[in-house]
Amino acid sequence: MDYLVKLYQNAFLEPLSVAETITIRKPIGTEKHVVLDWIGAQFNQRWQSEAATAFSRHNSLFIAVHDKEIVGFACYDGTAKGFFGPLGVSEFAREKGVGKQLLRKTLNAMKEAGYGYAIIPTNSEDYYRKYLDLIEINGSEKSIYHDMVG
Repeated sequence: MDYLVKLYQNAFLEPLSVAETITIRKPIGTEKHVVLDWIGAQFNQRWQSEAATAFSRHNSLFIAVHDKEIVGFACYDGTAKGFFGPLGVSEFAREKGVGKQLLRKTLNAMKEAGYGYAIIPTNSEDYYRKYLDLIEINGSEKSIYHDMVG
């Protein structure tokens, strides 16, 4: 199912509540292979591909870093313009606010880029509802991913 988030009605600039030792930032070009390899190893090749596309499109990718190690990522415009995600956090960083801050940082970047809405394709509706007012997109059960190869 796909959901909409109204970016124009939300302020996503809350102070960071993650541990002081975790930084959320955009990766630089020389980190691209490290970031993409981490995403592929931690999650899957599809997310790795989406992140690669997001990185190539105006670097719409964010990473969470702890002691020079990646512990999470989020991106937008990876599958299609206006799409948020994927979002992934390592086991180490779960339940520490990292996912929430990656979500907020990425949605705020979308808002600043001029998007009025973000589309979130997800099976994890409960997670996103903790932080966002989601609007279900009727008829999106098939989603943009419905006829992928592989």
